[in-house]
Amino acid sequence: MKENGAKIRLICNKVQEAFKQEKRLLIAVPHLQAAEYIDALLWRTPPESFLPHIIANTPTSEWIAITVQQQQNVNQAARLLNLCPIISPLYRDVQEVYDLFDETHREKMELSKQRLQVYQANGLIIHKED
Repeated sequence: MKENGAKIRLICNKVQEAFKQEKRLLIAVPHLQAAEYIDALLWRTPPESFLPHIIANTPTSEWIAITVQQQQNVNQAARLLNLCPIISPLYRDVQEVYDLFDETHREKMELSKQRLQVYQANGLIIHKED
């Protein structure tokens, strides 16, 4: 992905998809500011409704959870949307990983490639979003 608007649309689309399919989704973010940004985004997108979710760092029964902590799959999700620049250890607890292949800077592109290699080496279903 080369632009932020595309990243935002993709995040919202993946969350909507998980919600419609009734699949648990865990969104890993690098820090609290990112969690709050994604939280606000999901409350106002799509404009005609909202996507139920929670920011959680402890176990929750919510289908869609945003988390800063990287040690526990707080909602027992089968899908992970990794928004961290490095690999989230949470990938070990899921079946599918969604990851943004960031092409905005050379360093981000290299980190994206590294994450993809780890996912592939561990036999995960990968959804690399360009």
